[in-house]
Amino acid sequence: MRLKSARTLFAVALCVLWAGRAAAAPVSAADSLGRMVSLDGPAARIVSLSPAATEALFAVGAGGQVVGDTTYCDYPEAARSLPKVGGYVAETVSVERILALRPDLVVSGGSLHAALEASLRKLGLRVFAYEPAGFRDVADAMMALGVLSGKPKPAIKAAASLTAAIKRVTDATAAIPASRKPRVLWLVYDDPLMTCGSASLPHAILEAAGGRDIFADLRGPWPQVSSEAVIRRAPEVILSPDDMGDKVSASRIAAKAGWSAIPAVQTGRILLLPAALVSRAGPRLAAGVMAAARALHPELFP
Repeated sequence: MRLKSARTLFAVALCVLWAGRAAAAPVSAADSLGRMVSLDGPAARIVSLSPAATEALFAVGAGGQVVGDTTYCDYPEAARSLPKVGGYVAETVSVERILALRPDLVVSGGSLHAALEASLRKLGLRVFAYEPAGFRDVADAMMALGVLSGKPKPAIKAAASLTAAIKRVTDATAAIPASRKPRVLWLVYDDPLMTCGSASLPHAILEAAGGRDIFADLRGPWPQVSSEAVIRRAPEVILSPDDMGDKVSASRIAAKAGWSAIPAVQTGRILLLPAALVSRAGPRLAAGVMAAARALHPELFP
């Protein structure tokens, strides 16, 4: 009996040891810039430098592993109380604060943090760039974060849920005749005038919501355009995120010189959308697509 018990205990010990080794197995995933990020094991301490990435980490079940984020990371509620390493732009982020949190993974905002990323890598930190530009990219980035945080199954589920929710909207808008899809200006900023290019998330939202982007021919994410070009392309709807305060407001837009001839101004179809839903490439993106669809086609999405 003693020998049998000893063998049993030895077998259990081996199982525990094997489980520990399995849990610490190396993990790898490609970030939004196509770079492979490899860790010795799932990240236990994560610092997020992007509000969208913070939301994604919580959505895939890794919220408990996030030990620091930015002052702009305000969702979910638990993200508000985490230690802050700075604001969103690189110049406001404290490398010292990041190091003090001893992260084994830093999730950046991608190209916005390029110089900061270089500094962090020189210090030996692993960095994952979170900068998805389309719906598929968002789902892929969420699943990659799931792999790196040891939450692959919850991440697959969260990504599938997001994809399905967006598809429900696009299935409905796909049936709308092109003649009923309004010409839309997505206004990113008022001075200088900036819109969304075809390689941007707002463009994808606009098209999915059943609109026609008047500047779909422009490449790059945030092109500057002239007031004359907007007037000439005559948008029937003007959409903009609501986080620019008085820099982008319906009254200010309507008062712009020459814009009284624009159909959207004449009909008052200047609509502000929740920035947290349409400007963050995260798990609430489907709600942003729905908000845009309701603005463009209220008869279909009451």
